Amino acid sequence: MEKLPQINDSLFPITYEHLYRTTISDNNRPSSHANPDLFIKSAKFSQTLLEDAKKVVDTLAQSESFSKRVMAAAQESNKARVTAMIQQTGVQTVPDILYNPDGIRLDFHPKTGEDLCHVIVSLKWINF
Repeated sequence: MEKLPQINDSLFPITYEHLYRTTISDNNRPSSHANPDLFIKSAKFSQTLLEDAKKVVDTLAQSESFSKRVMAAAQESNKARVTAMIQQTGVQTVPDILYNPDGIRLDFHPKTGEDLCHVIVSLKWINF
């Protein structure tokens, strides 16, 4: 049996528990006051963003030609064209648009400078 390291002639147990903690216990979590006004404001902004996300998704779901044009523009990395097409759906808030070979991600968030909420829509056109 291997001898444990000794410090000041006493046994010092070596544990690695701290390496495996994935959450902060309630006792160690810094206390902060939840702000219901901010929560409500965030929810109200989210309503507008959800309406915009629905407009885009409805247009993509109902128009095969529109969907094909969005996919083609994205696959050609023509971000200006994709953005213009998304704007044509009648959205008030144009999302940040990211795409890759298998799909597109639309990140709707308030353009007021406040980071209150995000509505993210991720759609696939290729299943790897």
